[in-house]
Amino acid sequence: MDHDFIDTIYEAAVVPELWKGPGLLDQLARRSQSRDGVLMGVSPDGDFRWIGNDSVVPKMQAYIEGGWGSKNPYLQSEERSRKFAEPRFLMDTDVMSVEEMMESEYYQGFMRPHGCFWHAGTGITSPSGDIIKLSVHRSFEEGPLPKEVTTALTELRPHLARAALLASRLKFEQIKSTVDAMETLGIWAAALKNGRLVVANKSFARLIPGVIRDHRHRIVFAQKAADARWASLLDARVAKLGGSFPIAAEHEHSAMVVHALPIAGAAHDIFNAADLLLAITPVLKDAKVDDGILAGLYDLTPAEASVAREIGLGRSVDEVAKSRDVSVGTVRAQLHAVFDKTGSKRQIDLARLIFGLSK
Repeated sequence: MDHDFIDTIYEAAVVPELWKGPGLLDQLARRSQSRDGVLMGVSPDGDFRWIGNDSVVPKMQAYIEGGWGSKNPYLQSEERSRKFAEPRFLMDTDVMSVEEMMESEYYQGFMRPHGCFWHAGTGITSPSGDIIKLSVHRSFEEGPLPKEVTTALTELRPHLARAALLASRLKFEQIKSTVDAMETLGIWAAALKNGRLVVANKSFARLIPGVIRDHRHRIVFAQKAADARWASLLDARVAKLGGSFPIAAEHEHSAMVVHALPIAGAAHDIFNAADLLLAITPVLKDAKVDDGILAGLYDLTPAEASVAREIGLGRSVDEVAKSRDVSVGTVRAQLHAVFDKTGSKRQIDLARLIFGLSK
């Protein structure tokens, strides 16, 4: 047993970034007479994530873009999935015959052309129900992996499984610490994954269920206009870039702004417990005198923030254009952008939202 390599495995357990690139998965592939090392995770609701060494990155991108997951004979067959759930590494030929592989659209259309035809892998079930598959691959031309490869990998499997599960748990604790720290700053914050609530601080939790409802498919905002903006943000995958949207004032609460902040590196990282951070800030009464606050709260440009403030004060488009020595068309275009970003439809709605007036 290579104790130095086992040390490397447990180092990656506490520093999850060490799995990818030229890290642990790359070392595991080379030790297994392979080129590619990849770790894939599938949650109970079908969410798919992965990390891998450098050589497998373009292949996994092609895998996702080509929709090959729907044709993967291991993911789509309960019998084969159960086989990979055994506490050992298996060759592909332990689960499929060579004849089946040669006739498989998946193997002939994806695995062979991308140089990852022969592989050995194992499945690991996390406490959350996620299925993690760890595998190494090499090309068709290089031939099947020697039997001693799976024997050596099986000896390492307990260490690899513990490291993967610990890395996942540590990522969750990092996210929780971030959300809890925002509580001390007076920010109502929560971490989400695919729109679903993962963890929230106490202030955010107090918004449930009056302002926010924790549904199984995703969190839902009680106010229809706000929820429509939230749904649009998720559907358009704007969440990857971040965004902001307002919650208009009600009798029960003042106006608020929701800021969606993507968690860096989450796009293909199975260890990330969340992919989006929500930070909610109340709109203060004195926000009406500060264009900078308006710009920050509603993601407005400086010009848009200035127009929003003046329109909110009751000035007409013509008056604003004249005071700025610009065309009415310019102000109308800026106002349209303000309406779009704040979710308002009328000037009175904009004034109420910006200045936190009750309906």
